[in-house]
Amino acid sequence: MSLDLESQLNLVRDEADVVSFLTSHAGGIDRDDRLGDGKGDAAVYWATVRPRTHPDETYFARFEWFTYPYEPPSIKFATSVRGSLTAPTAWPVVVGYRPQSLDICRPMCREGFATHPEWNQGSTAWPSTGNPFLWVVELVQYHLDNEYESRFA
Repeated sequence: MSLDLESQLNLVRDEADVVSFLTSHAGGIDRDDRLGDGKGDAAVYWATVRPRTHPDETYFARFEWFTYPYEPPSIKFATSVRGSLTAPTAWPVVVGYRPQSLDICRPMCREGFATHPEWNQGSTAWPSTGNPFLWVVELVQYHLDNEYESRFA
């Protein structure tokens, strides 16, 4: 996907806070086009995240942005950075995370808002101000730290 220049600049501006946050939680993030093979996509980021209570479990969350900060990203879990996006076993068991459907049904991602258009208004609307990139990454980490049950089997 081709990301417009404004979105690219906005993501780069907000990325440092995301790096700092994930590093402080034993994780990390890589932009797909910086992985060194010249085939990447500036709209895609790969976050490595771990539940606080199970630090030996590693998850690879793929964030794909379409218009940043104005629209939520698609969020999928993969078997590794650039790994399969179709393996339910790559997903954590967390309320609203649906490994069988390979999506998250919460007001924080493209898939959730597509399933529930009523979330586009009021307190569940997408926050396009501040640093939405950090906000959504913090939510994923919060869910892993506070609602995590196990890896989907």
